[in-house]
Amino acid sequence: MLKTLKELDKLTNAVDFNLLWDGFSKTKYAVYNDKNFHINDGRGLNLDLKKDEFGFIGNVDERFMGNTAIKIDNEYVAIWDQRTISAGMDDAKLASVIIHEMFHCFQASYGEKRYGNEILGIEYPIEKENIALRSLERQYLYDAVFENNKHKKNELLIRYFSIRNKREKLIGNVIDYEKGIESLEGTAVFVEFQALKQLTPEKRCLELLKEYLGSFSEINIDNLAIRRSSYNQGMVLCVIADDLLPNWKQKYQKSDLYLSDFILNELKIKIRQSEDNLLLSSEVDACLEDWKKQRDLIFSNFENKTDKIVANSGVQMTGFDPMNIVKRDKEIMHQSFLRVILDNKEQIIAGPVKTIIGDHIFDIKKMEWLKEKNIS
Repeated sequence: MLKTLKELDKLTNAVDFNLLWDGFSKTKYAVYNDKNFHINDGRGLNLDLKKDEFGFIGNVDERFMGNTAIKIDNEYVAIWDQRTISAGMDDAKLASVIIHEMFHCFQASYGEKRYGNEILGIEYPIEKENIALRSLERQYLYDAVFENNKHKKNELLIRYFSIRNKREKLIGNVIDYEKGIESLEGTAVFVEFQALKQLTPEKRCLELLKEYLGSFSEINIDNLAIRRSSYNQGMVLCVIADDLLPNWKQKYQKSDLYLSDFILNELKIKIRQSEDNLLLSSEVDACLEDWKKQRDLIFSNFENKTDKIVANSGVQMTGFDPMNIVKRDKEIMHQSFLRVILDNKEQIIAGPVKTIIGDHIFDIKKMEWLKEKNIS
């Protein structure tokens, strides 16, 4: 562990943060497990810390949850759960994703408010026409980022924004969920990508970009995970902005527009009525059917478990993980955790936790969880 932490500090110190984003600089960061956290710099923090070979070590509390940015006293700290470090994640990649979380600290410090409304995300319409249009839109965006001919790139962007405009009319303000995720998380993935470019100079930029995007333009279940798949939509928009809009970052940072709307305005693209002949293909049908089967399996696996605890009233939700939530009509499965006030006490229940809701996600009529799961 300490070897990894020392390498992380070496790598993050090697990155020129100002090249990633104007005014961005390294923040404090911590790597933690279920008991302890190691933080690179404990100065100025009101924590019970002990000096160790890396920096400082302390005991985790309820703030240490997920990979994110948290506030300790008046300072934002990037945190990363050691248990989510996969076997194939090398030190350079780990450093880049921690820099991603540092960028969230930076966003919080300047008051970034363009985030995705998670309530909209829960109600997001996984429906045939919207998904078919979204897939076509992503194909145009993917083609645009790799197109070198300026005229062809512009034409692809016109098609991209025209399809997005058509989807906006189709699903209304729910499109703001994607726009918000692109704006907050997409810019952080862009910064992560730029950091990895600095840390792995032997890789050509286009090769690295293709690695990041993977099956971006395919019709598959992964791309129906709207929150996660919107991260790379935002990253691609940033790469395009970097190519076409010199010195755009500070202007965007001061803007109130979502990232895609900002780029649309700055490039002065004229929306036109989409002339694309949209084929609602059997491929889309098959993908949606697989998605429904996967969703239903998550619920049936839970329902087949015995020895569950049930609360039929008096549940007040105070926090949930939007990355690991599945909705089916009025049933919601929280797969990682749910934070609630129950019996006048705030508690964290490890997932899976099933809720049945009324008018909205916070209107919990019934909650079920496995008896074997600990409540903290």
